[in-house]
Order: sequence, then structure tokens, then C-alpha cells
Amino acid sequence: MKALSFNTLDDARRQLEELGENRGLVLFASAAAVRELSPLAPPHAVLCSTKGEYTPEGYRSGVITGFEYDVRMTGIVEILQPPVLSSAGLNAAYQKVKDNANAFLLLLCDGAAAMEEAILSSLFFIAPEFKVIGGSAADDESGETYIYIGSRRVKNLGIFFNMAARTSLIKENIYVPTGNTLLVTEADVFGRTVFSFNGRPAAEEYARVLGVPEEELTQHFLSSPLGKRYEDDLIIASPMTANPDRSVTFYSQVMSSTYVEVLGLADPLAVLEETLGASPYKPSFVLNINCTLRDQLFNRDRLWGAFDDKMLSFCGNTTGFISYGEQYYKKHANQTMILLLVE
Repeated sequence: MKALSFNTLDDARRQLEELGENRGLVLFASAAAVRELSPLAPPHAVLCSTKGEYTPEGYRSGVITGFEYDVRMTGIVEILQPPVLSSAGLNAAYQKVKDNANAFLLLLCDGAAAMEEAILSSLFFIAPEFKVIGGSAADDESGETYIYIGSRRVKNLGIFFNMAARTSLIKENIYVPTGNTLLVTEADVFGRTVFSFNGRPAAEEYARVLGVPEEELTQHFLSSPLGKRYEDDLIIASPMTANPDRSVTFYSQVMSSTYVEVLGLADPLAVLEETLGASPYKPSFVLNINCTLRDQLFNRDRLWGAFDDKMLSFCGNTTGFISYGEQYYKKHANQTMILLLVE
């Protein structure tokens, strides 16, 4: 697998036009660039709109990046809405690779539809240990995301990779528990909205636990998201907005009658060193999916340069994108980085 980066649409167009019949291509770019490139895309090319790009030169915004692969080791499946309509096609593709410990599924989801959990639920037939990595496509500020299989626009898709080389998934959280927990006492799961914590209005109680005025709560969302505990794993649920009725809407589902942990920000660069140091091998290729909220934080604190130095020293053959949400195995997360490593 080879990471690619293009500074102009013309360069990306040439790559699409010169793509051989046994070579596939996944490209990540702005919504406008994806729309421009889609008429030229052959059936074994996939395009996805993003909020920013990660390239072999590091973090960029407004370029086109992605990777080439051998089409003979993949199966591309369109995922319809509702996603359960695609379960049979996804299961058929999964059956071809399920016995390969190195195989994985790459999900690209419509980040404006809030359907990630439904998509993951439709993968009920996939074994818990089978690797699933995904990112939610970003919109063009008008609420539309753009995902294409060739020149055909789709809402969501999955690509099964039947890899020969060893693969690994790594999830990085730069947020750690503060020791404070909240009980979700009323929530609209499908609307991703919490109405009350600990029996009190959600915004009021969230602000109280953080020790900030309720009217300033949204200013602390980036530094103090919530965590959902799954056995030993912590999945971040990022708050999106505090509503006039004092409810709080999130970027992922939060269930009633569950506890969530209030998180605080760790040192992102120290965490990255730990993340990369935990890799089981030196990779030849890395797919890097970073949340748009991490991007906001890294831009605010001017961290991307130091991040790039560490990441590209780890593996220069790296590509990826800034997403509206991340999929890790069968969980949907926010404010997270997911890495796929290929030995």
C-alpha cells in the first residue's frame, strides 16, 4: 500500500486516468475537490470528502491525499440507508476474508447523517476481534458529504482488505478520567441528546461538575468531553451543543441509565510517544484518521508540527484524513485518533 499526495486537481486527475486495472485508489479531499474528481474516477477508485488531510508530508488542509492498493485483495460494498439493507452484501464480502487475521474493513460513513451506530449495528455477523477502522466524511458547510465509488455517489461504503502482511489497529485518546462521573438519567439515544445528568438539567450538571458557569459550558467542550466505558476500553463522546432547554447534544449516542466519565486533557505529544512506542512492529504503511475536534485543538495549541515530526519518523508512508467521527472495531468514537498499521 502506497501513500499519495497531490497539491493540485490536475495531478490527482492524472493519477485517476493512469490507474491500471489491478490498482485501486482511495482519495481523501475537500468536498469541492471530490465533486470535481468524481466524473473521472474508475470503478476501483473511492473518493471521500474530508475536513483536512494527512499526507506523507504531514497534516495539510486543501490538498488531496490517499493510497493505492491491489484491487485483487479487496471487496467494495455500498452501504445503504437504513444500513441493515446492506447486511447481506457486507456479510458475503466478510465471509471471503473472515479467516484471515490480517484482514480488515475500512468504513467511510456519511458524517452528516448521524447513522454511524446503525451502520456498526448492521455488522452483527462480524467477529468481535475482526479489525474495523472507519472515518465519517465531512460536509461542505451546507450539510452535504460526498462519498463515491468510481463516479457513482453513495451515502456510505465498506472496503474489505484481504491482507497478506500483518496488520494492527491502535486507538489513541488524549483525554483521561478526572475521577468525576455523571449518571445519564434522561436521554434521546437516537437524537444523541442528554436531557438530564444526576436528575438535573444536563447543561447545569455538566457545568457544575466542571466548576464553570453554565453560560460558559460550551467553551470547555473541547477540553472536557465525556467517556463511555466498555469493559477496559474508554470511548469518547464529544458534546456538540448546549441547547436552549438545557439539554446537551453529542456527536455520538449516549444511553440512559449509564454512567459517563468526565475527562480532562493530557499532554498530546507525550501520549503520542506512548502510542507509537506501543506498536508491535515498525510499519511499512499507516492509515491515520483524526477527529475534527482533535484538529481544532491541535490548531489552537499549534501542535501539528511536533505531531508530524513524531508520526512521520515512525512511518513516512502515511496518509489519512480529518473526520467527523471515528469507528474502531464496532464502536463509534469522537475526539480520537485511529491508526491502521501494516507491517
